[in-house]
Amino acid sequence: MNTPQVLSWLLLCLSLIGQGDVHAQPLDRLANKSWFAGSETCQTDTHPAIEVFEYQPQTFILRQNKCLHYEAPFIYLLLGQEKALLLDTGATSTAEHFPLAQVVLNIIQRYLITIGRSQQDYSLLVAHSHNHSDHVAADLQFSTLANTLVMPVGQLDHLQQALQLTDWPHKISQLELGHRTLSIIPTPGHQNEGITLYDAKTRWLLTGDTFYPGRLYVRDWLEYKRSIAKLTVFATGQAVSALLGAHIEMSAEAKIDYPVGQTYHPNERSLVLTVADLKVLNQQLNTMATPEQVVMDKFIIYPLNEGN
Repeated sequence: MNTPQVLSWLLLCLSLIGQGDVHAQPLDRLANKSWFAGSETCQTDTHPAIEVFEYQPQTFILRQNKCLHYEAPFIYLLLGQEKALLLDTGATSTAEHFPLAQVVLNIIQRYLITIGRSQQDYSLLVAHSHNHSDHVAADLQFSTLANTLVMPVGQLDHLQQALQLTDWPHKISQLELGHRTLSIIPTPGHQNEGITLYDAKTRWLLTGDTFYPGRLYVRDWLEYKRSIAKLTVFATGQAVSALLGAHIEMSAEAKIDYPVGQTYHPNERSLVLTVADLKVLNQQLNTMATPEQVVMDKFIIYPLNEGN
């Protein structure tokens, strides 16, 4: 893809910000949001590489086009008064095809204008829900940016130190973005560096691949059960408006998922899950002494071989 095409994609991405019924409440708009769900003929697909949804002026959800990568991961950008946090970087590395860093910088620049801050005294932290390749591929796009820290992957000790996660995976730590506080909750089980973020501003739990409307791949059965139990206790004691994961793999029709690798998802289920959904998962896990696959209305418990 050439430079004019990339610029056209960026303009289209930014033109989509805030699309939808502006009179609806933000959570209603998100729950009812129909995302680009790929195409039966990706060769002729004209949607941008990155779909941008403005939930609030400080909160954005980005989704990678399924025609670019079938995983179509969701990426979260949370803006505070002093710094921003980007959770995950998607499944494609090249800026030519997937200009994530430029889209993120454009959003941040627009935000800084509204709050009267300069880029020189504002920083960006790039973190990961876990270290699988479809969540870290575009890290290098951010590696040379000023005032930007990219958390290294595959280094659990570094993660614990940088995010003050002592006594892993038991302690919950806090990250301050400037009038916006995030709680960082270790949630291994899908992958051993898994974390979940709680954003007090939106009251979201950002659960990565630990919990989402899809196949819940479990590599460490006992750790996963403990993580879901921990999230259930946390969500019961906090005001949680939504649980948002990193993919949609389920149809709006109960118990139906899309085949792995499919680049077209007609009639997708909503991205939004609830505390009640989390409790259903936790209750089901509590009845299971050994790993087994269980198909439920909004997700599938999908144990894998133990490992990373």
